[in-house]
Amino acid sequence: MTTIAIPAIPAALAASALFPATTDLSVRLFHPGVLPADALKAGHGLLIHPCPIGKLYYHATKQDAPDWSEFLERGAPGIKPLLHSQHSSAVLLLEAGPASERRLFAFCFGQGHHAIEQDFIERQFGMRVVLNSVSRKDLRVLDTASLDSTVMQRRTQASRDSDLNDFGLDTNKELLRLASGTPNDRNIAKAISGKDALQIRKKLAFADLPTLCNQLLDLYNATDYKTDFGFIDQIKPLHKGALTDTLDAVLMAELTNMATGAPSELHLAVPDILPTGPGSQLSYRGARMPRSKRKFDTLAIDDYLAELNEGGFATSCDINDIRTHLVCTHNNDPTAPSGQMKVYDCIVFETQHNNNQYVLFDGQWYEVSRAYYQDIQQYYLDLKKTPFLSASTAANEQELIAELCTTTYPHLLCIDKTKINPAGVSYANLEVCDFVSHSKQLIHLKDSASSAPLSHLFNQGLVSAEALRRDSTVRTKFRKVAGQREVEYGRNGFVPILPTAARIVPSEWTVVFGVLKKTGARSGTLDLPFFSKVALRAAADRISLMGYQVELHLIEKR
Repeated sequence: MTTIAIPAIPAALAASALFPATTDLSVRLFHPGVLPADALKAGHGLLIHPCPIGKLYYHATKQDAPDWSEFLERGAPGIKPLLHSQHSSAVLLLEAGPASERRLFAFCFGQGHHAIEQDFIERQFGMRVVLNSVSRKDLRVLDTASLDSTVMQRRTQASRDSDLNDFGLDTNKELLRLASGTPNDRNIAKAISGKDALQIRKKLAFADLPTLCNQLLDLYNATDYKTDFGFIDQIKPLHKGALTDTLDAVLMAELTNMATGAPSELHLAVPDILPTGPGSQLSYRGARMPRSKRKFDTLAIDDYLAELNEGGFATSCDINDIRTHLVCTHNNDPTAPSGQMKVYDCIVFETQHNNNQYVLFDGQWYEVSRAYYQDIQQYYLDLKKTPFLSASTAANEQELIAELCTTTYPHLLCIDKTKINPAGVSYANLEVCDFVSHSKQLIHLKDSASSAPLSHLFNQGLVSAEALRRDSTVRTKFRKVAGQREVEYGRNGFVPILPTAARIVPSEWTVVFGVLKKTGARSGTLDLPFFSKVALRAAADRISLMGYQVELHLIEKR
């Protein structure tokens, strides 16, 4: 770590400022070059109060009865005048660091953080400080979010300081969003927690705040975290600011070029399950969209662009309009569920800017480190094999399954829509695979344009592999189901090669993920979105550890 000179205590400080007291502090660091005049939102409404070591802003509301007091008053007359609440806020802005590299800090009290200009703060400042000051064996809380189409957030809290391995963090598919623990240097704090902001509780004097800022800046700039926590640099979610505005401009340029017929890899994929039913259709709604409200059978970028062009996209539409557009479902059955989601959240787009790799997925921009991107890409290429079916005219997964059930493919046995319950479970409804082959392949299929994300496919293969590996009941029922399907489809030779109740040899079996996919308009190749590759590696790693082979088969959708 570098050492920063500690400034002298201003003479104007009151004597009481020298006496330490235990307090809770919430600290944020601004980007280099941000001045106090730019640190707060326009119209923040805070008043300035004299302070010798920085700029202190505050706001206090008058005492009012809380909103819920009216409800209590109806049943307990006389309670409302006894209930009062007052919300006070304060922000103290301090500059610290060497004279040539001064940085601005904000200490927020009460609701003061709402006044901070969020686009100017350093993301992951708090977490970087924590990971540079807390040993991997002294962690207490980790907050994570999955790298998946549906972001699943998880908090894991230990009853005492614990090692990183105890938290079950999967660095292949999870983002670390917050960390807390016990610092190695107890002079920093007894406990420390951080995400963008840093939360600490410690005993210090008001006059010590500049010194604390220098210590925190020193910790933020350190690289100690790379030893045990270097994975946080793999993928970084970007918060709204100048960079995301630039990336949105790149996105807008791509859409504009596509609207004129230029090829692109940008496509639409529903990041969650959108309610559909038999005969359901989709439409696009929003500002500057045509009033005709045409309906479509599938989610497709070409249909969306056609609607944009009819609405005057080239001359009037901008990124703010794109952000308001919705994709809506319509069902012939009035009792069937309907739904809608933002088109922006369905856009999957990967681009390079200033030699960095960025991904737009589920409405969120991410920066991907070059090394991590190449690592994921190589793993993906290693799994990608010559598909058992090179191409199909099937419009969706069910049509593909129907095609493979014909007599043209006697080496495949359909297991689709057969549900198996493991031992002691009544409602698991496990589907072992969609097809089993004579060459001992467990084939799982998905149309990449379907509403369920590809990660569901990969998880299905993982769960099936685990169940077959450890549960004799599943293996027994699998053989029974296969025997019934041999009779139904006039097939033979499958049951004898299946795992027995007594044993399975995983190394003899290959889990195949078959994805029905359109060829990329610009690249002319079959490919998967980056985060689908991340989810694939996470599942494939676990399946491989059980002894199975794993392959990815991309089937061209014609």
